[in-house]
Amino acid sequence: MIARLLPLLPTFSKPVLRLPRAGGPALVMGSAPNFRLPEGHDAHWALVTVNASQLLAETFSLFVPDIAVIRRGILVGVGQQDFYKRDLLKGRQAKHLIIPVWPDAEDKLKAGCRTFNYHYDTLQALTKWQLANIVWRLSGKYHVFPRWHGKISTGAFAIMLARYAGFAPVVVSGFSFSQAGHGYDARNAFRYHANEDADLLRLVIKRGEPIYAEDRDFAAESGLPLWQGQMP
Repeated sequence: MIARLLPLLPTFSKPVLRLPRAGGPALVMGSAPNFRLPEGHDAHWALVTVNASQLLAETFSLFVPDIAVIRRGILVGVGQQDFYKRDLLKGRQAKHLIIPVWPDAEDKLKAGCRTFNYHYDTLQALTKWQLANIVWRLSGKYHVFPRWHGKISTGAFAIMLARYAGFAPVVVSGFSFSQAGHGYDARNAFRYHANEDADLLRLVIKRGEPIYAEDRDFAAESGLPLWQGQMP
């Protein structure tokens, strides 16, 4: 069924993001231990966080992300990591909350947020077809997956989302394909989606999208150009 639908993906309507702001530079903050603020960062930059990476943003006094991209398991999952991340994010907030690959009604999404007192100004759930449409428009890659281990990470999608929304340049910090673990704890968490993420970024780079790596290590392993303050 999925294979038959793939050729139709370009004809699907472009997903409409209900964002309060879309334009100017954006920092996408991942959870890897190598997080830093990019050169030239100031209050005019938008902040996009991934799962619990907003804890790292808070170390720079960036307390409320413009966009928080949070995987659905953190809201409704019953695994140990789901409970752990809910506890980390308890009582926090975002201006706009986006949940990728959400097949249920948004009422369930709101109920999930209430379980750990997570607040937002606006929220939006995206289906896997909307996610696939966004990724296709940025990379030309048909990304519709039958199993969890074939998908890109939430962080990689957050990068795509920021650019799709209209932010430029998009600078990523706290990302790594080689370093395990998170910057907000001592757990040596494995990065399951590094290969798929790397393949996706290589496609985006070929298209010349204004997406940059804040640090030299991630620039080298991802192929993203190194950010050196090059505003358009």
